[in-house]
Amino acid sequence: MDSRVLIVDDDLDTRVVLESLLSADGYTCELAADAPTALRRIDDRAFDLVVSDVIMDGMSGLELLDRVKQTHPTLPVVLVTGAAAVPQAVDALKRGAFQYVTKPCESNGLLKVVRDALEAHPRRAEMRPSRAPSMGHFDLIGASPAMCALQATMDAVARSSAPALIIGETGAGKELVARGIHARGRRSQHPFVAMNMSAIPHELMEAEVFGHVRGAFTGAAQARKGLFTEAHGGTLLLDEIGDMSFALQAKLLRVLQSGEVRPVGSERTHHVDVRVIAATHRSLPVLVKEGRFREDLFFRLNVLPVLVPSLRDHREDIPALATHFLAEACHRAPHSPVRSIGPDALRMLLDAPWPGNVRELASVIERAVVFGVDEVIGAHSLSFVDSHDPTQSPAQTWPGSGSNDGPWTLKRLSRAYTDWVLAESSGNKERAAEILGIDLSTLYRWQRAGKD
Repeated sequence: MDSRVLIVDDDLDTRVVLESLLSADGYTCELAADAPTALRRIDDRAFDLVVSDVIMDGMSGLELLDRVKQTHPTLPVVLVTGAAAVPQAVDALKRGAFQYVTKPCESNGLLKVVRDALEAHPRRAEMRPSRAPSMGHFDLIGASPAMCALQATMDAVARSSAPALIIGETGAGKELVARGIHARGRRSQHPFVAMNMSAIPHELMEAEVFGHVRGAFTGAAQARKGLFTEAHGGTLLLDEIGDMSFALQAKLLRVLQSGEVRPVGSERTHHVDVRVIAATHRSLPVLVKEGRFREDLFFRLNVLPVLVPSLRDHREDIPALATHFLAEACHRAPHSPVRSIGPDALRMLLDAPWPGNVRELASVIERAVVFGVDEVIGAHSLSFVDSHDPTQSPAQTWPGSGSNDGPWTLKRLSRAYTDWVLAESSGNKERAAEILGIDLSTLYRWQRAGKD
């Protein structure tokens, strides 16, 4: 992919020298003599990198950096500065600059910084998932400590073929993580098969997972291989494993122990080589205590646990994620006038509670693009976004204290107490469910009932 670089400098000779150097290395360059011109160019077309002088007449390079980070938060900016302006350039790194280079520019050093910046650019990262099956790389978007830790965990888990258990809230990206683990491992050239256990009727689940022979049951006109056989040599993701029936859990345990599968209605077994990854938003230990999930199966699956953080736990990645989803949404809706996200809208996205996590953020951006009538998504375009953060519930004192409307009903008191526990748990639903002595699905059901 050709990379487009915008060079900003109020000195003509410097602009020409930088253009000559970068063009010779294969980059497409555009020039701007001042920061306001640069901002107009950025609004008009897509760039992969901005290279700007720090000291310029009128708007400085630091002011340009601040403006770019407001409207295009993931667009990397490299600053070129004289020795006298190095302290300002160092400060700019804290404000979001990718790197700075001192004048006179040493060509190899500048080219290395440019290449590093372009490699880190989200437009490049967006291409990586499509290459994952052949190259074994799969990078999630985000550079927060939480996402870096997740990436490191995925790398470690990918080096093994042992069962893995991915835990995270609905919409946090558990299947994406599973695909990433598969793509990084030695099975990447073989099938990745995913099945959501909550989407299949219990009476059909066994046949879907293990296959069936012709005539095994009413409607079985043709034999079916089943998910384990389809995933032979590769990876099988069993999403929402907590919804698997107790009887089927015993059969899954046997497959994990022996590697032998017997289709429904058959008297023969056959061997499969499959790496099993399970995923759930529920607390399996709670289900084990309640007798709804086999303890031996839990231990068998929980060999390599992977915790996917909620979006609330890595809000600093929201600008990069929003920009990524914006590019995807604009591709699906090419006639939409939307081209960027305004600073007021970005602040709303950063402050929203996101109970639906990354999936909800993607839906919000999609809706804003499809129904957008302006080039920039503003706060008015996101009026449908829930700005109430349940983790900031005003429940820091005993619920009901100081009430002037008489004694509370038990139902009202239970709802208030649940909100209070959530607030005390900083919005961590798994921790709240543990404190309340209920499973995670019950907590979600209580919350939905409270909104009705």
